Amino acid sequence: MKMWYIFKWLSKHDELQYGTQAEIIKLYVDDELLGYALLENFEARTDKIVHHQGVTYQDLGLIHFVVVREHRNKGYATMLANALYKDIIEPLLARHRDVHAYVTATDRAVPLMERTNIPAINLIKQSYSDVTFKVKVINYLREQE
Repeated sequence: MKMWYIFKWLSKHDELQYGTQAEIIKLYVDDELLGYALLENFEARTDKIVHHQGVTYQDLGLIHFVVVREHRNKGYATMLANALYKDIIEPLLARHRDVHAYVTATDRAVPLMERTNIPAINLIKQSYSDVTFKVKVINYLREQE
């Protein structure tokens, strides 16, 4: 059920637009879903490419995590984060070395993704904020260089 709610919210807020793919890693123990890591993959969306002062920036996706409350603080989310980075995000970033590519983490996902090997230059830590693209992405990424 928890997975359904995220898709319902994304659809309601017009966030599952044409070209968005959902890539998900689910963790089961004894046939029980304990949690999942989800990347809204924007790789095919041209509206996620921004040209600013001669530099091309490409938003490759938005990261979400859900772990069932009873199973939090047991390392499951960290396992999911590592798998998401190694199996999905790292190859995705590698395909876009010709632009300044990045993924954005939701609030819950930030500390989990910071524990992976993702370079800071490829991880935006402000999702759903009202700040401008220049503040949220460009200025932040320049600080990471």
